[in-house]
Amino acid sequence: MKNVEQMIIGSPNGHSPTFKKFIKDIADSKTKYEESLVMQTEVENLKKEIKTPYATSAVQHERLVKLIYIHMLGYDATFGVIDAIKFAQQSSLFYKRVGYLVSSLLLNPGREESLLLCCSLQKDLASDSVVEQSMALTAICQLMGKDTISAFLPTIIKKLSHPKEIIRKKAVDVLYQFLREMPEQTHDERYMKALCDPDAGVMISALPIYLKLCKEQPAKYRHMNKAFTDILIQIVEGRLHNSFNYHTFPAPWAQVYLLQIFQFLGCNDKQLSEDMSHVLHLVIARASGKMTTPQAADAAVAVLYQVCQTILSIYPNQDLILLVTRKIDEFLNSASNKIYLGLQLLEKLCERQPSIGGAFIPQVYQYTSHQCSMIQGAAIKVLRVGVSSSTLSDATRVLLEIFSDTSCSKELEDLCCTTLAEIGRKHAPSPAWYVELLLKILGIRSSAPSSLSSTPSSLSSPSPILNTLINYCTTTVDSEVKSLIQTAAQQNDDVNSQKSWLSIWALGRYDSDFDRATVWVNKLKSLSENQIKWLLDSLVVLVTRLGALPAPLFTLLEPYTNSPSPIIRQLAIELVNLSNLPNVTSLFNSQADMLSILIEKLSTAPDAGLENTTAHKQFLAKFRKRANGPSEKVEFDHDVQEEGPKQRVNVPTKDGTPAPTATWVSYHEHIPEEASANEKPEPPLSQPALRNTYKWGQHAKQPRSTHKDPTRC
Repeated sequence: MKNVEQMIIGSPNGHSPTFKKFIKDIADSKTKYEESLVMQTEVENLKKEIKTPYATSAVQHERLVKLIYIHMLGYDATFGVIDAIKFAQQSSLFYKRVGYLVSSLLLNPGREESLLLCCSLQKDLASDSVVEQSMALTAICQLMGKDTISAFLPTIIKKLSHPKEIIRKKAVDVLYQFLREMPEQTHDERYMKALCDPDAGVMISALPIYLKLCKEQPAKYRHMNKAFTDILIQIVEGRLHNSFNYHTFPAPWAQVYLLQIFQFLGCNDKQLSEDMSHVLHLVIARASGKMTTPQAADAAVAVLYQVCQTILSIYPNQDLILLVTRKIDEFLNSASNKIYLGLQLLEKLCERQPSIGGAFIPQVYQYTSHQCSMIQGAAIKVLRVGVSSSTLSDATRVLLEIFSDTSCSKELEDLCCTTLAEIGRKHAPSPAWYVELLLKILGIRSSAPSSLSSTPSSLSSPSPILNTLINYCTTTVDSEVKSLIQTAAQQNDDVNSQKSWLSIWALGRYDSDFDRATVWVNKLKSLSENQIKWLLDSLVVLVTRLGALPAPLFTLLEPYTNSPSPIIRQLAIELVNLSNLPNVTSLFNSQADMLSILIEKLSTAPDAGLENTTAHKQFLAKFRKRANGPSEKVEFDHDVQEEGPKQRVNVPTKDGTPAPTATWVSYHEHIPEEASANEKPEPPLSQPALRNTYKWGQHAKQPRSTHKDPTRC
């Protein structure tokens, strides 16, 4: 032990007093604050000591060891990089090793200081010492980036023919690092030479290279399936040296690499999958045998898990899939760590073979209440892909129970929420059933103290489940859905609830009077900025359906035409302009009438408080151009891209028949096309030239005006 300490510290008498005190102070620190004080003091001392000239090698070595401690504890130690680079150029192998080690810890391949080591690395690579070459190859993997690959590549290729296997192995590791830095440069002949090396260690070092290549271009390397199969057979049959075994289990890491390669090569290739089936049978048989040590049993579990993943990824083979189902059943009825692996395999089995995986769903329910949160999450993911119409009711009941649990973590709560929405959308017996499920989720999320909706910051935007509900209702025409939304909207006027967003959205789509609109307008001062935007957007739709706003509402909303928020100001101006139109509902008898009236109002925008600037004229020209032609769409563009609701309104005609659907697109959607600055206004629109589709309130990013007031309409 004393010899090890002397080797680490570099002093024949063991630790120096300052180093002993440094280690003791770290060990005696009871809190993070105390530790930071010790580190700050030591960093300041080291910065002063580094500037001291003529320090002995032993003292410099001790400083570098302190830098390693500082770096490992998470503090900045880059101020000692130059000393580490100098130390790497020492002639002593002991000091050179420490210099390379500290440089590898403190430097990244992209840092300019790493270039200072190029000459030293080239010198060590050309040395006759195997130790120096080995240290240089290890450092190159950590320090050299794209800019220096070309300088070292010829030397590295030569090292593939070195008589020492340790040098050849490290040279292959460097080639793998170069491939990661520059994937476009491949050296297939060099990789094949490494794979066919007589030393098993060099051959195993080449497997990560082929794993990366097969993952990116499986078709290019399918001809090598026979070579990989022969290698795996040799490993499984124990033909490698005992030094490659892990507690008597033959080379588990090499087996995992090869099985992952098969996973990519056999995907969607029936013939190749059949060719590798016999070796997969062999791997399962050997890994399922009795192991002599617990460590060997753990390695066998890892190999079994990977071979099952491979079987589920390649072209389906019923015999192999039957073996996988047996292993999944064994994992689910064993210890906790194997339960997690079994659930992950079951999730993939349900994706590839739903009829077989669905048989395990009743057994999965018990794991949704497991004490381990990871197992709970894995079980919920299985339900997401494995639930069918026959198991939908039981799965939703179990998931709602988890979702209602106040002790449920935020991650599990969100996972349950998305899983319920997904399985409900896939297997719902009716639209009303699905909407009722989403309303239940929204009600739980609005009331649970641990949920997202309970925090004030989250009330500034709707939850994802609410957006899912609104989008579904927008695209679904069903009387029961409409009744459910109306009932839910009338019961939720609390501004601090996530359901308040639903109530605001439903106001414009389903209300037949201005009663609820009056209630919400009176609460404007207590609403968030985004809620105000949603409310104004819904009121615009409501006005086109019911007519002008009542005088009290008009008075309350008119001040918002001068709001500092450009979106709120824009929506308020649109709402005021619509309300000022006489008999607004009777005027909107057709899409042509609607467009004509709106263009007329836009042309007289200064009456509404806007300046008739060049930007405003360009906007009108752009609007007229897009309105011409039956295949184009008319868009209103504005400055700010925000999130908001999407609503569709059917405007009745004079004879009572429904007019073509007018799609009201909220301000958060935009089209990136910009109007030309030199675009000339076109003549007024003719009625036949107007198209059938109309979009209102759509905003796109455009250059802001230099005027104090925005000029977008």
